[in-house]
Amino acid sequence: MVLRVAIVGPGRVGSALGRQLRGPRVELLGFVGRNEAAATRACAWAGQGRVLQWADLRAAHVVIFAVGDADLATAVAAAVAASAQRSCALWLHTSGRFGLEVFRDAGLHRETGQPQVRLGALHPVAPFPDAEQGFRNLPGAPGVWLGEARSERLLVRLCHLLGLVPIQDRAGDRVLYHAACALAANGLTALRSQVDAVFAGAGGLDRADAARLAEALMGSALRSCAALGPQAALSGPVLRGDAGTVVAHLRSLEASVPAVRDTYVALMQAALALAVARGLPQAAADAVQNALSRAPSGPDPGVQPRSGD
Repeated sequence: MVLRVAIVGPGRVGSALGRQLRGPRVELLGFVGRNEAAATRACAWAGQGRVLQWADLRAAHVVIFAVGDADLATAVAAAVAASAQRSCALWLHTSGRFGLEVFRDAGLHRETGQPQVRLGALHPVAPFPDAEQGFRNLPGAPGVWLGEARSERLLVRLCHLLGLVPIQDRAGDRVLYHAACALAANGLTALRSQVDAVFAGAGGLDRADAARLAEALMGSALRSCAALGPQAALSGPVLRGDAGTVVAHLRSLEASVPAVRDTYVALMQAALALAVARGLPQAAADAVQNALSRAPSGPDPGVQPRSGD
């Protein structure tokens, strides 16, 4: 059976999903959007579908709510108010922050005689800086799904249709889960921007060479974490107990790129916890902690740098 899909939200995520769902096993009915122009552009970019109204959702086997977290409850409520439910259809959202409560809070499954749509969530764990890059990031990315028992098979099928690797969320803390995702993607992106700023402040390298260094270091660190775990993958001055180098870093940052100093301190505090777990002697750990806690203009701590990494 060809699966008829409608998407609420013609933005970055919705457009990327719509384009990925093109094929002989899926008919993309189109998009519901806040304005017709956005929905028209999404249909053209996806290569299928038309501009839909709320009532058109009744024709869909699957309705995907791909809107921002702040707009999700409003979009679901509007669809419910339009009586857009099709009995046994699957309604799902792509938010990492919310679970199924966003549908139930809108009144689904509460009124006697109401069509019993199936409920689910499918979070594509990939960055969507724009629709094109999001589309390219989908194949092979994890698809974290959450749903009622009768939704599970179709949620897994949708993962495969989207090129995602299905991973079940067994109703954990969605806000903490979403915070972890934000740290992994947005935090790393923000860190990369600060790494670039510090390389630029250091001088001596052109931008392309500095980018190569950042990519080599960050990429190899992530690969080491995957192979060994973060504790065993840690390297650098904090692991060595090299408080003198930490102080020198802080002084240089304060002088040249002061906006990055707080980031450096926060991340090196986390690195220090890993180093202590690795067996860093208490005296060396105290010296590094003292270095991270004092102003960069303060005196050098007594621990001398160690050779090696």
